Amino acid sequence: MSSANKKILGESPAVKELLGLIGKVAATKTNVLVIGESGTGKELVARMIHDSGPLKGKPFVPVNCGAIPESLIESEMFGHKRGSFTGAIADKPGLFEAANGGTLFLDEVGELPLSMQVKLLRAIQERVFRRVGGNDDVRVDIRIIAATNRDLAGEVAKGLFREDLYYRLNVILIRTPPLRERKGDIELLANAFLQKFNVKLKKELTGFEVDAMLAIKNHPWPGNIRELENVLERAVTLENGTTVSLECFPSNIMASALQRAAVADAATAAKAARDNRITAPEIRLPAPDFSNGAISLDDILGEVEKTYLLSALEASGGVKKKAADLLGITFRSIRYRLTKLGVESGDAEVSEDESEA
Repeated sequence: MSSANKKILGESPAVKELLGLIGKVAATKTNVLVIGESGTGKELVARMIHDSGPLKGKPFVPVNCGAIPESLIESEMFGHKRGSFTGAIADKPGLFEAANGGTLFLDEVGELPLSMQVKLLRAIQERVFRRVGGNDDVRVDIRIIAATNRDLAGEVAKGLFREDLYYRLNVILIRTPPLRERKGDIELLANAFLQKFNVKLKKELTGFEVDAMLAIKNHPWPGNIRELENVLERAVTLENGTTVSLECFPSNIMASALQRAAVADAATAAKAARDNRITAPEIRLPAPDFSNGAISLDDILGEVEKTYLLSALEASGGVKKKAADLLGITFRSIRYRLTKLGVESGDAEVSEDESEA
């Protein structure tokens, strides 16, 4: 979901809800606050709102509020008059004037110092401000879209963000979902980035190897879509074959894929063992019959024990330690019982696998 793509890709419920909300607010000039984790496409949402409504074709002016030194913020936002401070050799309009008639996008608005929040409040509320060193009011007709990855409500509670400014910005609230909430879109996004970087890097990769796509789908993507885009650019750059392979991914994604594969294999093995126990031969004990004299209880119980031991060995591939675990007994105990019942002497081929002991 890079701004270079100019549109949000996805078919997940979270994306459909997001697109529906963008469509509703685009037709108005109401202030919008976009919240979401880093890398989830907040600026792209702002651009889509701008381009989908009556302001399309008008100025769209983005400003990263956290990237401007505190001493220059007021001048950058509102402009300044010649001679208002050292270095102000000419009148200069600010970002509010540059966005006149269009949209001003205040990215990372939560980074603004409190001193600037006061001045910004009046400008947003009345669309009027004064240049630094000026005496005349400047009026603009702009739409304000702000964005942040911070919990602004929490910042308000801590006294770090003005409550009145928060509510002035937060007329319409839009949340950009993290990639972990839209897993179904990952393959679509990966293929879109593959095509993008094929063009950019003059490659002709046709797709992804199976384990590479599984790794992409299983990675938690803490950096969201920006991280996915960067990983795909790296992979396309390094890949010399015709399809993207797992080896072209960073080590953390490869390690995550191998770990998840091991967990999946263990789960499959455990299920197979459970299924084996369920489908093991049914044990039918003979009804007690003393009409012909005494019976041997030890022989009957021995057959039951032998059946369970053999079933556990089959389920564990002949590894006694694993068979003992399935039966809830120790390795020493299963070895003793097998010897006692004569299983090791030829009733079953048993792997010693002493490394498992």
